[in-house]
Amino acid sequence: MKKVTFIILLGIAVAAVAAVSPISWKATSVDLGEVLAGESTPVEFEFTNDSNESVTILEAKGSCGCTNVKYPTETIAPGESASISATFTSKKAGVFKKNIKIKTSASEEYTYLYFNGEVVL
Repeated sequence: MKKVTFIILLGIAVAAVAAVSPISWKATSVDLGEVLAGESTPVEFEFTNDSNESVTILEAKGSCGCTNVKYPTETIAPGESASISATFTSKKAGVFKKNIKIKTSASEEYTYLYFNGEVVL
């Protein structure tokens, strides 16, 4: 039941992102599987500017201190692609679901990118 609920919510989130965002994402959710406690795990979200105007990423912020986010500071021209990368590090074992909140110059709305997995000792 939890899996069905998660898939439905993920579909709604993807539809909301598509309706608001001037950029298209290769994926808005990534399953990292099992990650080792204390080790840094990279995650990357690729996107393309599908609008007719240049877009700048104004903010990209992780949902917790265990996520270090890097994003392009230069303007992304129409048709260009770029990526937002993050490094997840947790010492606490267990299942996790984190997000990265994105703000662009082309929209008042935030876009959310998600990654999940399980930290094992």
